[in-house]
Amino acid sequence: MNSNYIIVIPARYDSKRLPGKPLADIEGKPLIQRVYDAARKSSAKDVIIATDNQMIKDTANSFNAKVIMTNQTHQSGTDRINEVANHEYWNDDQVIVNLQGDNPLMPYENIDQLAKMINTHEDSGLCIATLSTRIIENKDIEDPNVVKVEFIQETKKAISFKRHVDIRLKKKKKFWRHIGIYAYTRDSLKVFSDAQPSKNEMKYNLEQLRAFDLGISIIIDEAEKNPGPDVDTNDDLEAVRRIYRSF
Repeated sequence: MNSNYIIVIPARYDSKRLPGKPLADIEGKPLIQRVYDAARKSSAKDVIIATDNQMIKDTANSFNAKVIMTNQTHQSGTDRINEVANHEYWNDDQVIVNLQGDNPLMPYENIDQLAKMINTHEDSGLCIATLSTRIIENKDIEDPNVVKVEFIQETKKAISFKRHVDIRLKKKKKFWRHIGIYAYTRDSLKVFSDAQPSKNEMKYNLEQLRAFDLGISIIIDEAEKNPGPDVDTNDDLEAVRRIYRSF
C-alpha cells in the first residue's frame, strides 16, 4: 500500500446536536483520541487533527497528536482541512484523507482503500474519492438522514446523491448508503473549498453536489469493511460506548 498520504481529522467543539463531542469519554479515552487511534492504524504517513478549540488542542497534545488550530468561522470540515493544506504548503498532488472527527470505528482498511482509489484514478481531471455500503433495511431507504448514492459499477463514478428516494430510484434492486469519508488531491480540495456553496448543494443540503456543479468527478466503491456508527447524538454516543465495552 502506498503510504504517501496524509489524514486530517477536522474536530470542532460547537456541534449543533452534541456540543463538545470530541471530548466525550468513550471507555476511558475522549472521542477525538479514539478517532486518532483508528487513523494511526492505517498506512498514512501522517495524521493531523484540525480544530478551532483550545481544549481539543490541549487534549490532543496530551496523547502526542499533531494539532493545527484553524479558524472558528469554517462552515465545514472540508474548509478546515483546506486551511491546514495552506498552512502546510502541500503540493497539488498530495493525497489527503478527510476522516471525520466523529468516526471512531472507521476500519483502517477503508482508509487505505480510499487513498489507493485516488492513487490509481486514471482520469486526468479533478477527482474526489469516497465509499458506500449496501443498504439492507427498508427504514434506511426512507430515512432522509441516510444519504443514498448511485454510481456506475464499471467506472465507479457517482451519478447522484439523494436524501429522498424518488420513483426512479425505488425501481432499483440495490441501494447504497454514502459514507462520509473522503480522499482528494490538494488541487481538487482547493478548487472545491474555494468555491461558494452551489445552488444544488444548498437546495438539497448535500455538500457532495458542489463537486458535480464544479465538474469534479466523484469516484466511489463499496467499503471493504462496514464502519461502526458515527457519533452525532447522545444515543449514538451510548451505542459506541457499548461497542467499545464489548471489545
